[in-house]
Amino acid sequence: MHCLVVLVAGLILSASPGNCLRCFSCSISAGKCANNTINCPGVTDRCYLGVAVIGGFTFYEAGCILPAACMVQQNIEGVLVSIHCCTTDLCNASDQVKLSLLLFPALVSVWFAIFM
Repeated sequence: MHCLVVLVAGLILSASPGNCLRCFSCSISAGKCANNTINCPGVTDRCYLGVAVIGGFTFYEAGCILPAACMVQQNIEGVLVSIHCCTTDLCNASDQVKLSLLLFPALVSVWFAIFM
């Protein structure tokens, strides 16, 4: 009996956990991406929220993504595109990213005021 308990405990501890990260998911949307969720498959172990600002209108897209595609921000001919990634369940709600995008310029301004 003791050997069986040790064997079962060893099997449980040696099993690799599956990827069970849950993210909010939506295709191009003018509102929050907080209605649908998805379980990230395979190596896409980050949640992301893409934000595009085009002509004063803001669009969102959310889901799972590869780590290499994270933290992108580009401004191409009046179109601002940014991708924010995170690693905890349901961390890619649009309110969190909007706050961080607004906070970043303020932090840069403070840094320049202190060190420049």
